[in-house]
Amino acid sequence: MAAAVALEELRARLGTRLVPASDPLASAPRALSLGWPELDAALPEGGIPRGIVELASPHALGGSTTVALAVVRAAQAKDLRTWCAWLDPEGTLYGPGMAMAGVDLTRLLVVRPPRAELGRIAVKVAAAHACDVIVIDMDPVPGAEVSAKGQAGQGTARPRRKRAWPADVLVRKLALYAEDAGVSILLLTDSLAPRAVPWPVALRLELSRGPDTLALRVAKDRRGKSGLAKTSIPLSTCPGSLGGYTQTAGSLRLIAGE
Repeated sequence: MAAAVALEELRARLGTRLVPASDPLASAPRALSLGWPELDAALPEGGIPRGIVELASPHALGGSTTVALAVVRAAQAKDLRTWCAWLDPEGTLYGPGMAMAGVDLTRLLVVRPPRAELGRIAVKVAAAHACDVIVIDMDPVPGAEVSAKGQAGQGTARPRRKRAWPADVLVRKLALYAEDAGVSILLLTDSLAPRAVPWPVALRLELSRGPDTLALRVAKDRRGKSGLAKTSIPLSTCPGSLGGYTQTAGSLRLIAGE
């Protein structure tokens, strides 16, 4: 399968159930309430804002997936026409666990591009204006098999790929689409990875997870403010079975891949 699909093909695959995020009938509030009272109360806007939201945790584990699942579940529950997307280069999503977390898999678009082409394909998904929430695994989790190259068919020459954008440039491009369409794009990152320049995000949350709690610190909000103290959020109060979700090998629906 080709590493990416044209926007027209993406829209055709989603069919008549697709409701673009820019649909004027879909009057969404500025922030999306997650139905998780303790987490909503800890967020500056009472929920996840529209725009770029970074969920940073050690080695891209430790709570970011739990929060991302809560956002997807809440968006789908708010409007039965809503689609969400998850870009998962290493195929770490586990379908049964996501279903137990309350995610409607029939309205979740899973994209598994080669990591070397993640940025280009992420921009295509955002430009389609097809999903209200887009989750992007920016950093691979430990032990995941990183795919750096797509595979060309037998007897065909491998196409020349353009040079990947620097991460901050990619985030700026995604931010433009997010603001234009009024969607939330969640970036799952490794909080221990070094960064040359800060990213232009509307909200950055630093997360770590214990056996029964999720520790959260607001590292940056839309006004540029940051907090020093961490908030402890009980996992027992999260909706569905989100607290019990773990990342394991698996996949749901492949739209773009090797």
